[in-house]
Amino acid sequence: MANKSLKPVVILIQPSGPLPADPRVHLGQEVTFRLDGVSSAEVRFTDGSCFSQPGPFFLSNASPLAANSEHTVTLTAAPRNYPYDLVLPPTAVSRLGGNAETKKGGLDVTTDPPEET
Repeated sequence: MANKSLKPVVILIQPSGPLPADPRVHLGQEVTFRLDGVSSAEVRFTDGSCFSQPGPFFLSNASPLAANSEHTVTLTAAPRNYPYDLVLPPTAVSRLGGNAETKKGGLDVTTDPPEET
């Protein structure tokens, strides 16, 4: 169950630019991966997941529901960094080579008390 007192973390998946620096998340906090200008993406956790489902998670602009992937950090997640790969389909320019683009990201799980807002 998501901790309603914590603001959800939204990770925008965009065609260019880096992912945000590994955001700090708390136990029970909601994390949403959201497509923004990208037709599809796959999120693969490379060293365990802080969510109850390990993934991979597939996102697609095929429908509004499929363009977001919402998860809650488990209450039993160990405090550490959880790295993930974000795999984007080849763009029109890169299709000549045929390789998908992979970006590296992570979630920094902490057990510190949430900061007052």
